[in-house]
Parts: sequence; structure tokens; C-alpha cells
Amino acid sequence: MNQNGLENLYVTGNYSLLIEEIAKSTYNRPLSKLTDMEKAIYLFYHSRTLIRLGDVSEAESLISKFSKIDFKVSISSSFINQISSINLFITQTRLDEAIREGINTITLLKQNEIRVSVDPKILSFWEPFLYYFIGIAYFYKFKNDLAWNYFQKSLEYNQLNLLIKAKSLYYMAFLKLEKGDTSNFFNLLDECMEVYNSIDAKQGIAWVKAWQGQFFLQRGDFKKAKKNFSQALELFKLINDFQGLNLVNSLIGLMFYQEGKLKKSEIMLEKSFGSSIKVGNPMILSYCVIPLILLYIDSENRSKAQECLDELKEVCKDSTSDRVKVHNLITEAIFLKSSSRFSDKAQAQKILLELLNEDGQIQKHGSYVWLTSDKSFSYLVIIHLAELYLEEFKLSEDNQIMLEVRNLIDNHIQKLNDQIFSPELVELSLLKAKLFLVEGEIKEALIILEKAKKVAEINNFYRMEKKIGSEIKWIHREFMKWDAAGISVKDRIKQVQIEEYLKEVQKMIH
Repeated sequence: MNQNGLENLYVTGNYSLLIEEIAKSTYNRPLSKLTDMEKAIYLFYHSRTLIRLGDVSEAESLISKFSKIDFKVSISSSFINQISSINLFITQTRLDEAIREGINTITLLKQNEIRVSVDPKILSFWEPFLYYFIGIAYFYKFKNDLAWNYFQKSLEYNQLNLLIKAKSLYYMAFLKLEKGDTSNFFNLLDECMEVYNSIDAKQGIAWVKAWQGQFFLQRGDFKKAKKNFSQALELFKLINDFQGLNLVNSLIGLMFYQEGKLKKSEIMLEKSFGSSIKVGNPMILSYCVIPLILLYIDSENRSKAQECLDELKEVCKDSTSDRVKVHNLITEAIFLKSSSRFSDKAQAQKILLELLNEDGQIQKHGSYVWLTSDKSFSYLVIIHLAELYLEEFKLSEDNQIMLEVRNLIDNHIQKLNDQIFSPELVELSLLKAKLFLVEGEIKEALIILEKAKKVAEINNFYRMEKKIGSEIKWIHREFMKWDAAGISVKDRIKQVQIEEYLKEVQKMIH
């Protein structure tokens, strides 16, 4: 089968037939009569399909075997073979290697431009893969400007490689979302979906549906979230894409968790985590672990949470992805925070503060999930830090601690003010209002809540709008005649229910 036939089978998600056609080719057998170019093309589709089906180790074995073959006779073959290796590195989140090999390959192309350009179709189809993969590597390392540049370069070669055109548009959409630009986020996603639909790219359509579901889940629109998750699951099941299934199952598990359906949530989250362990993709695994850890902590099952963390560390030990690293750090901090030991809580606080520190080890980085904003990640950190600070305050009654909480919230609210779409701004405003209540500033609290309610209404944050409305009514009912001066700060914290709020809101962040 020629390259066009293999590409069509991959794009449409017909992986079983693709594997059959690859087996017929005998490309990886010693006596194969295929040319080096044909072998390189078959290797690419074989390894990429194995990765998609969750067999990363087999893909690595194949690529390792072919890396020993001398492709010096054909630069084009060497070029395609190198793209297979870069794709594997990204799956394993060995991002430094992916970037290094990608840039080396670009240099190789420039040095041999005349030899490669003998067949311009080779470049116009395969070069977009190279730029796209480098863009992905930079994206996972939080180098968003570089990622954007490489995705744009991949779009310069979009006449023959429509799949990569759509994929580049897909990631560029999320780079826009990271800046709070929801208008361009949806515009780019629509453009991406148009291309996916034109080539019947089931895998691509399914991923867009999955993330659109996550977007609606974040807004509290469970009905639309469920619809998108259902459509994504159907497509992922059709093409046996285990990584996609794991991601959507994790999101559905999170949705059940938010709805209070704990048993259903546990089944879905354990299913997605266990399957992700077998696949061995650190990115998807690090995404699936946080809601499961929160659930185990909620049910006071820290031994199971510890087992998950141990498995996570083993799979991610060779990862050079900053997104995976940050994700795993926040997971560890959440676990340590749940301990009854002061030393563990102190370590959790240290990790969380380091993540917010612009001069720290991970400068200005932060994303609590794959494909979300760093400002959103910082919000997750602040919510967990606030809980630790309140625990500390109840022991020491040091007013400086409460001031630190206020400063954390105020600083982050200022960073969020330029964002068009910001559920974090609404939640932090609610937390700030509760702190004003603790201080007896009821009118100030109501002003903050009314402003936050308008933001929720404009953005259709249904769950938050309802929650803030209930909060306002509750304040009018319980606190308008409240004499805060005659009540201890500890009792005020209890009456304002800040700790209960923090526990609840942690379920909504993912």
C-alpha cells in the first residue's frame, strides 16, 4: 500500500486494517525488498499507530531497531525515520531530546536542500510533521511563544498534510485560551474541526469534543459536558484509542465527583488511571491522577493515594516535560497537605509557595492540567495554600497569616482582570468575600459578590452564578445583624464556612 493509503487509514482511525497492511509489507524483516524510503514510511505509520493504540514499548523497540540502519544513501529516508523518533520522544515526554533532534534534523535538511528537493512532495508532506512535533515539545515545556512559531511554520505546508494543519490549529487554539482569549479559541477550534471533518479524522474530532466537554464542565454546564464526553467516547471506542478513552473517563470521573456520585467517580477514575499506567504516557497519566488523589483523600484512603503517587513517579521518572513536572508537584503537595503530621503540611506549603515563586525552580510556569492556563494553575495552588494557612492560623492566631492569604488572593485577582473568560476570578472573589466576612466587613463582601455574579452571568458560569446568588441570600439572612466584634476569629471562620468552601471548590479544579 502506498503512502496515501496508509495516511488515509491512520487519519480515519482504521487502525486494525492499517496494522494488517503494515504486516503484509514485511518492511521490518531482513529480506524485505522495499526501498529505504518505503521502509521509513512504514515504520512511521507502524510506530505511530502502536503509540495511538497504547503500545508505546513496542513502538520504541521498532524504532530502536531501525535507528541502527544506515540511511546515508537517502537523506529523505533518514529524515522520515527521525520524525518517528521525535514522535516517540514526545509521547514519553523526553522533550529535550525531541527538541534537540528536531532542530538537528532541520539543520540536516538545510545542508542537503538540493538532494531532498529532488522530490518536492516529500518536503511538502513530511516537513510539517517536524515543525508540529517541535511545537508540541515547546508547548509541553511552557515555551508558548516558540510553540506558536513552530505551529505557524507547520501551517506553511498545509496543501498535502491536512491532518497536521488541523492539529496545529488545535494547539494554537489552546494557546489563545491560555491568554483568556475565548473568541479566538473557538474560532481556531472551528477552523480545526472543519479540516478534521473534511478528512474524516475521527481521532482529531474526538479530542476536540473531549476538551469542549472539559470547557463546559468548568463552566458548570453538565448537560453540554456530558453530550461532548459521550460523543468523544463513541469515537475513541470506534478507533480503539486508549489514551483518548483514558482522558475522557478521567473527565467523566471528575464530573461524577463534582456531582457527589463518589462510587461512580472512583470506578471511572481508577479505570482511567490504571489503563494510563499500562500505556505509559506521562502526560495523560499526570492529568488523570489529581481527581483520583482528591477522591482517595476525601474518603480517607491515603494508602491508596500513596500507591498512585508511587506508580506515577515510576512512569514519569524520565520525563523532561515541565507540564508533567508541575502537575506531579501539585499532586504531591495535595497528598502531603492531607497528612496529620505538621512536617508533611510544612513540606506541602513549601512546594506550593515554590510553584508561585517567579524566581523559583519553575519560573513563571504553572498549569494544573494539560492544555489549560498558567493563571488557572496558580489558582489551584492558591486554593490549597489558603487551606493550609487557615489551619495554621487556628493554631497560632497570628493575624499576619490572614494578611498573607489576602495578599495571595488580591495579587492573583489582579492578574486575572485582563482575562475575558475567568472562572478563577469568580471563585477567588467569593473566597475574598468570605475573608471580608470574617473581618466583619459585610458590605464590602456583598459588593465583591455582586460584581462576581455579573462576571458569572456574562460568561454563563451557571454553577457559579447559582452559588453566588445563594451566598448573597445567605449573608442577608445570617450576617446583616451579625456583631463580629463579639465573636472570636476562629468562630467567625467556622460560621463563614471558609474551610467547607475550600474543600468543595477543590473538586471543581482540574
